[in-house]
Amino acid sequence: MKYSYIERRKVGDRVYLYAVHYLKVGGKRRIKKCYLGPEGNYIYVSKMHEFSLRGPLDRRRTLNYLDAILNLLMVEREKLDEETKREIVEKLRRAIEVLG
Repeated sequence: MKYSYIERRKVGDRVYLYAVHYLKVGGKRRIKKCYLGPEGNYIYVSKMHEFSLRGPLDRRRTLNYLDAILNLLMVEREKLDEETKREIVEKLRRAIEVLG
C-alpha cells in the first residue's frame, strides 16, 4: 500500500518512523499509520547479531550489511563446513549476476 508521507516521532533520544496512509472509508477520509521502525539502528535486535541492523530509510544499509557480512566471513571462515561455503559462494554469484 502506498503511503502519503513518513511521520517521525521523537521518544527520548530516539526517532521512530511511521508510514501515513490516507484512506477513504464510507466517503470519509481516514488516516492509518504503520510502524516502520527506528530511524537509526535497531538497538535491541542488533545485540543478538554480529552487526547493527539499520532502519528502513537508511539508503546505505545494504552496503553496510555486505561489509559486515564480509567481515564476519573473514573471521568465521575456518568454522564453516564445505557445504555452507559452497552455498555462500553460489549466493554471491547470484548477487553478482542480478546486479551485473
